[in-house]
Amino acid sequence: MGRAMRRYGARALLGLAIAFHASMLLSWRLGFYHRLTFDATATHGRRGWDFYALYQAGHNLRTGVSAYESDDDKIQVVVPVRTPYRYLPFMAGTLGVLLSRLPPLWAFRLWVICVELVLLSCAYLSWRLGRDALQRAILAAMWLCFTPYYLELYLGQFSLVQAALIYGMMLCYLRPAGRTPSQSAQAAPAARARRTWLHDLLWTLSLLWKQNTALFIPTFVRLRRWRALALGACAVLLTTLPHLLRYPSSWAAFAANLVAGAPTHQLGNLGVRQFLLSLVSALSPALPPSAHLWLGRLWVGGVLAVALWLTCRDREPDPALHLCLWTATYFLIYHHVWEHHYVMLLPVYAALYWRRPSAALLGLYMLTAIWTPYIFMDPGGLSAYHMPMRWTPLEPRALDVLYHASKALPVLALWGYVTRRIRARGRTTGLAGR
Repeated sequence: MGRAMRRYGARALLGLAIAFHASMLLSWRLGFYHRLTFDATATHGRRGWDFYALYQAGHNLRTGVSAYESDDDKIQVVVPVRTPYRYLPFMAGTLGVLLSRLPPLWAFRLWVICVELVLLSCAYLSWRLGRDALQRAILAAMWLCFTPYYLELYLGQFSLVQAALIYGMMLCYLRPAGRTPSQSAQAAPAARARRTWLHDLLWTLSLLWKQNTALFIPTFVRLRRWRALALGACAVLLTTLPHLLRYPSSWAAFAANLVAGAPTHQLGNLGVRQFLLSLVSALSPALPPSAHLWLGRLWVGGVLAVALWLTCRDREPDPALHLCLWTATYFLIYHHVWEHHYVMLLPVYAALYWRRPSAALLGLYMLTAIWTPYIFMDPGGLSAYHMPMRWTPLEPRALDVLYHASKALPVLALWGYVTRRIRARGRTTGLAGR
């Protein structure tokens, strides 16, 4: 009876997840979820800002202009809206050039379809990974019900593809359901060699796609994955240097993304560093910007020191667990974390829940997956018309802290969960080795 109830619950959960996911796809066209997010409100419901940045960069390259050039007087503007191009030249020179041969709107629609197919593929792989019907349904629903994905489609972003690449790396270390250790041993060493090659290629592509996976370097050094490090370094240099040599001004444009500068209030920034700025500002309103700058540096240094210590002291590192650690670390240290970036936590939640299902982990997932409380902070949609609101803290300050805590606190708790798992595993392996 219990098994039948679990099957029924799994089907109900999967059906609800599919229905909610379909509603997000429908709202991408009709816009009834726009008011729940800052990005869609502030941009007046005009979609494709990040995709059109890539499209314009590809068109620039086709017309002999730097991918990073954004001065309207120096380029042929072919898109309705856009932000500056922020990635390595690889994306502009491949995907950007290819899609820029289509009309902008149709290229955007095609990209949205591709992103949706990637998400459905990840959901299917997670479903296959599950040990029973209920776990399969939960793992698939994690991908289908994640509200930051709505902004991924709205902006035409690229973070979901990066999440899929990270998940692919993790899957190289996760044993499929139903396979016993003896069966895994029989598949070695040929299967292990194929997995390591696949892992190295996925990491190299992720470096070219979005550079946050450079944070995996300490793990690969600890695991002595020299081939992966060499492949990644060669790929970045060979695809980047020619563009920088031809357009020397491009380096400054790209490097600007890596420099935080003085911290400022930003309503759309939902990272941990922005939350800390909001919290400290509420507690000490008279604190000067220079003090906030140094507090941010100390925070980044402290987080990196802890993560490096955990990686270096682990006698038998669990690769998937350390990939989870460094993926979560990005959200603690990067200065600009927008809501859509959180889709890159999906592989972390899926891998951790497959390893050790728990109500606490599901609770953290749900806190990350639900809509932010933005609609309650700005019920009138003022940020669409009053520009200063985007750069000033909400009043009273407790509201500003609450809003920025909506994503920051769950990811802080997730990071703590992963660090505790690594420490516990390290104690276990240490005792076993005595």
